[in-house]
Formats: sequence, structure tokens, C-alpha cells
Amino acid sequence: MKTLYYKVRAQGVKLLLRLLPRNQSVVYAGRGSSLDLCRQAPLLGYKKVLLVTDRFLDGSGLLDGIKETLHNNRVEFAVYDGVKPDPEFEQVEEGEALLRSEGCDAVFGVGGGSVLDAAKMIALLHRNPGDLAFFDGIQKAKHPGLPLFAIPTTAGTGSETTPASVITDSKTHRKIAVADGKLVPHYVALDAELTRTMPRHITAATGMDALTHAVESFLSKASTPTTREMAAGAARTILAHLPRAWRDGNDMEAREAMLTASFHAGVAFGRTSVGYAHAIAHQLGRVCGTPHGEANAMVLPEVLAAYGESVHGVLADLARRTGLGDDDESSAARALINSIIELRDGMGMPSRPESLKKNDIPGMVKAAEAEAGDIYPVPRYLSRQEIQSLFEGLVQV
Repeated sequence: MKTLYYKVRAQGVKLLLRLLPRNQSVVYAGRGSSLDLCRQAPLLGYKKVLLVTDRFLDGSGLLDGIKETLHNNRVEFAVYDGVKPDPEFEQVEEGEALLRSEGCDAVFGVGGGSVLDAAKMIALLHRNPGDLAFFDGIQKAKHPGLPLFAIPTTAGTGSETTPASVITDSKTHRKIAVADGKLVPHYVALDAELTRTMPRHITAATGMDALTHAVESFLSKASTPTTREMAAGAARTILAHLPRAWRDGNDMEAREAMLTASFHAGVAFGRTSVGYAHAIAHQLGRVCGTPHGEANAMVLPEVLAAYGESVHGVLADLARRTGLGDDDESSAARALINSIIELRDGMGMPSRPESLKKNDIPGMVKAAEAEAGDIYPVPRYLSRQEIQSLFEGLVQV
């Protein structure tokens, strides 16, 4: 009965994803595009903006060109740099309070996925005041948010294009997943120069996050020919260019390719949602504090293997589109899974969280099962025992 309930829910989610009204983004791409975006702000009539970022980025000098360009174009700005790696309600509320007190008329999010998620919610909260927990779910906001500019400094989350934001309730430690077309940024700059200094481990983690988005989008029951084309292109680009970007941060061809692939994967999964890799990764983040990209990397190939033969056909299709050969379906599917394992291991990524304990697993299984069942149009529903086995395989021995 539970599987039948999930299947009915999935049909509803699939319909919502396809009909979800969303903002349309204007995208600037190429080195220096972040500064071009700043020059557009006064032409669009904005006089004072809130720069949302984190303390590391604000102190690193990476934002100096953005600040200087805004200043030279007579756009005032206030800076909120309190965003944490997993943004909490308090940071969204603090950022919105600063926006209001400073009289800002637009929001600039400059940073990784956490910063962009927070910026999206600050812009939305300003015109939809109230308890942030209210937004948990799909299309809850009544009014459009403030105009939102998104400038990613990592290549992985896709937050610069998705209608989603994940915010943590610090009191309950529950992650609130907000899905609303009003969260899609109005203006985006894909400027690979801002990713040049990304450390190796962040390059690896965010790249694997983007690959997970692409693969899970391709497998989603909500996928379409268009999203499959975008997801396959993103996966092909990531498999070819992530090792290069990881080995040499100054390989700007690889950096630009990764930023574009992350964006395309974001567009794809923003229309199809994700799957069990994300459902499990979110529990690793909640309980163990595992960074999201690392958590996805720990479980993606194992989840694909757990789906079994039922997904070999679609995995084989993705494998062929990524150039992994024309073998029979099972062989092609295994080739794709093995290539993901080789990519993960080749970058020396951790395969297990350090603090996962066996007595944590029952609650994590229940939460992952509910998350995937309620909101992800997965290719096959895993049993509770299958999910438990995946968690048990992550316990340090």
C-alpha cells in the first residue's frame, strides 16, 4: 500500500514540476560576466542592492571587482556575510532585516549553493513575511520576491537556476525544502574566473554534486526528451572535465565547462527533481554534518546499483550518450556506475562519513524513505531493507 501511495504522489509531483510557473532567467556567461551583470543593475533601475555572501568570500578579495563595479556605476550596496555552509532560519531572517533597514531594492547572491539558497529565501521572505517553516513544500509563497541576481562561485549546486532552496530549522535541525518557481533568479552570471581559486576538495565535491543532479534527473520518471538531453550533456561534460579542473584549478577551459554543466544539470533537475542519492545524502548532512557534495558522491553509484536491472535500460542510454560504449544494456549500465566510482576514487574523496553510528540508522532510513517517496519521482521505489543496507554500507569498520 505504501508503494501505491508513493506512486500516486509521484504522479502529482510530476504534474506540478511540469506546470510549475517559474521566473525566467537572463543569463550572462563567460569570463568577466559577473562584472557585466553589475553594470546592468543601474540600467534596470536598481539603486541599492544587498550583497549576500559568506565571511570567507567577503574577506578573500573575490568580491572586490563586483563591489568596485557596482560603486563605479553608482549602485550602493550593503553586505550580509553571515551565511553558514548549511544556512539556517536565523541567517535568512538577519539578511532580510538588513535588507529592510538599508532600503535595498534588489538582492545579489555571490557564493556557493548555501549562499545562493539563502539569498533566494531572503528575496522571497521580504515580500512574503512570516514563519520560514511555512514555505516547506511546493509553491507556498503568494507574492514574487525581490529581483534576484545570482553569481555562483562553485560549479556544482545549480542553485543559480533551480526553483528550490534548502534551509535548516536550527531548533529542530530539520532541513526545510522549499520548491517555488519564484525562487528562480532573474539574472545569472556564469563567470568561471570566480571558480579559479576553488580548493581541490570543493572542486571535487561540487562537481560530484552536479553529476548526481544530472544522473538522477535523467533517471527521473518526470524526465522529458529536453531534460534528458540537458542531463546527458551535463554528465558527459562532467566526466570529461571534472578530473582536469580537480588536477589544475587554472585550467579555465575545464572550469568554464564545469560551470556550464552545473547550470545545465540544475535546469534539468529543477524540472524533474532527484532521487534516493539525495534522500540519503540529506540524512548524512543532517546527522553526520557531511558536506552535501561529498555525501552524494558516497552513495550515487551504490544507489544506482541498488536499483538493479529495472534501470539498466535507461542507465545504458545515459552511458552511450556519455561515450561509454555500445555494449549490451547490463554491461553499459555497469560501465557508467564503474566510471562514477573511478571518478570519485581518483579524486581521493571519502567513501564513508566519520561519525555515522549504527544506532543512527533506523531514523535515517525512515526519513530517507519518506523524502524519496513523498517528493521524488524515482525510477524504482527501494524497500526499507534496501535503504537500510545502503546506510549500513557507510558505517566505518
